[in-house]
Amino acid sequence: YLFELGHQPHISTAEIQAVFSHLSIKFKIIRETKDYLIVDVEETLNVIDLINILGGTIKIAEKILSKDDVESIAKYLYNFQSEGKIQFSLSGPDARNKALQIKKDLKSEDKSVRYIEPKNTATILHNNLIERETDFLMEDGSVFVTRAIQPFEEFTERDFSRPRPDKLSGMLPPKLARILINLSEAKIDDQILDPFCGSGTILAEAAHMGYKKLIGSDLSSKAIKDTENNLEWLKNSSKISKLNYKLYFSDVNTLADKIDKKTINTIITEPYMGRPLKGTERKIDLVSQTRELKDLYLGAFKTFDKVLKKNSTIIFIIPRFKFQDSWVTIDCKDDIKKLGFKIEPFSPENDFLLYHRPQQHVGREIWKFRQA
Repeated sequence: YLFELGHQPHISTAEIQAVFSHLSIKFKIIRETKDYLIVDVEETLNVIDLINILGGTIKIAEKILSKDDVESIAKYLYNFQSEGKIQFSLSGPDARNKALQIKKDLKSEDKSVRYIEPKNTATILHNNLIERETDFLMEDGSVFVTRAIQPFEEFTERDFSRPRPDKLSGMLPPKLARILINLSEAKIDDQILDPFCGSGTILAEAAHMGYKKLIGSDLSSKAIKDTENNLEWLKNSSKISKLNYKLYFSDVNTLADKIDKKTINTIITEPYMGRPLKGTERKIDLVSQTRELKDLYLGAFKTFDKVLKKNSTIIFIIPRFKFQDSWVTIDCKDDIKKLGFKIEPFSPENDFLLYHRPQQHVGREIWKFRQA
């Protein structure tokens, strides 16, 4: 199978591996590029279920041909669709020229053919190419047919149609929120806590994925109201039943006074990441902000130690700030370990995953901690 990765491919790959591990799917990575991950699995994948779980995968395709030459693809299409007009798309090396030659060859066999240039996944969706099984991708000398595409319209709906899309406290994209949930490998009956819930993006994505026991808290009373409105909207619009959530207007340092001790299985959160940046800040001011945030985060982990069950997981974002061509980072990992937590690296090479776009002044370091 081929997975087309999102704009942060290393994070998409880590998410796929976490989901495979969580679902006990045995796999072997065949090839990994900046755009694709090709894997060999021991079983047939339920790609529809998978694409609805993943947040960082654009499409999932299955290998159908071991050769990507024009003759092989034309022959496949000729035999695959014996009647009616053939409509297909093709992407990969020299795709357009190959597609036009395929079209010419099929027309010479008295076939009615339409080549659809695959500009994006919307093109695939609105031309029904998944149902037709004729969206092809050439990679690694083979041909893959798309079996499922990301439900991008649903993500857009949950992002922009919710009643309280707070642009200040709710900047976490739903796709990234889903990735964080998947990286945690939380069990479906786990009690999940987001102690900096903002407008509730993580809680909403968890609810949409089927998690029923959700707790959110925030220092802002507006954030709590926004989260409640957004969760109720999601519950009604998505027909989610038996959603059990609790919301607390609370400073993270006093949250343990409101939540029963040792009851939380998983914490997934993007904490307060400092004042919005314009890119013109002095380095001394950025360093000062890192000290303030370090104190906040260490206080949060002291609370986590009180409310988490033993051996529980934390997915925690630590920001870093762009200054000219370098980063100003928050040095708090050793202090977190001293509080009784251990880092679970995402790979032998990387303790954390960096989520960042070139135009952004803030990078998100995604860390996975476990209570030792």
